[in-house]
Amino acid sequence: MTETQLTPRERLAELYRVRPDLTPNDLSAHMTIGYSTLKKYGAGTQPATERIDAEVTRVLDMIEARDILQPGSDRAITINEARPARVRRVSRRRGFYQTEFARRVAQVMTYCAEQSAIGLITADYGAGKTEAAGAWRRDEGRNVESILVEFDEFTASNRIGIVQAIAEALGLPTHCGSQDGARLFREVVAALRRSPCLLILDQCELARPRILQVLRQIWDRTRDAGVGLVLLAAPILLVRLKASRMQDLGALESRIGVVAPLSGISREEMAAIVKQEGITDLTDEAFALWWRSCRGSMRRLMVSLDLLKTKHEGKAITEKTVAGVASHLWGMQIHPEAA
Repeated sequence: MTETQLTPRERLAELYRVRPDLTPNDLSAHMTIGYSTLKKYGAGTQPATERIDAEVTRVLDMIEARDILQPGSDRAITINEARPARVRRVSRRRGFYQTEFARRVAQVMTYCAEQSAIGLITADYGAGKTEAAGAWRRDEGRNVESILVEFDEFTASNRIGIVQAIAEALGLPTHCGSQDGARLFREVVAALRRSPCLLILDQCELARPRILQVLRQIWDRTRDAGVGLVLLAAPILLVRLKASRMQDLGALESRIGVVAPLSGISREEMAAIVKQEGITDLTDEAFALWWRSCRGSMRRLMVSLDLLKTKHEGKAITEKTVAGVASHLWGMQIHPEAA
């Protein structure tokens, strides 16, 4: 199950997937080919030539080496996943796999707790942000006071709603009514100053700018007491922070101390986990199709693993089997020849 070498066009597509903050305009500024040519090349409508492939490869190598176009604020530390050439085994504890993704999440959490900083962790849905944060709270961060609040359709657009949610997590009595919002805000700030902790907010891509402004204001008033803030979000939030000129988002972006734009489980880690889960009668072609259908999502991997072990235990796993699982679980119509 060795990964074949990607073409420059495939590498470019992978970069756009893990770095949604980048556009052809960003990359073409470092190339001798124009924006329009690069855009068509990425879309597959521009034929590959030796010159274009060479330019794309040169710039992609520079990005991977972090010589240019680093993600996040210019003032923020950026944490990326390391991609080892080979993974023999992935550590598992309490049903949770300690992947490189999980280690990077833990690194951000620890940094924000120790430095009273704001951290932003972005990854696609299903990559495992929430699970990794929970694992950190149970293990490495078990001695760190922390609370986790998940945005929903109500708190994402209501300033009082999110302050009430934080107050409830802190064990404070909450109040109803818009007139009580300011008083509850002050009580939350006072409680955090008395008993500092790490605030972890999940699904932050749902939050309106004014809601993120409230979080920033809470942190501004409590940081010197030792309060840190971690934002877990889909990659689109990083795009908004970099592109927006809104005062609310600009104030938050300028205060972020560490950014981790992560991409989920690696192909090598997935291969090791599949083997550890007892699935060994699997062709390279079937695994390639499985990897493509999971798209780096730990959630998809574990759900598909459970189904395969239940329905196909002791049977050979073929491309047809994987295609059927993808169709059943996610409605994906994938074809073996396209893997």
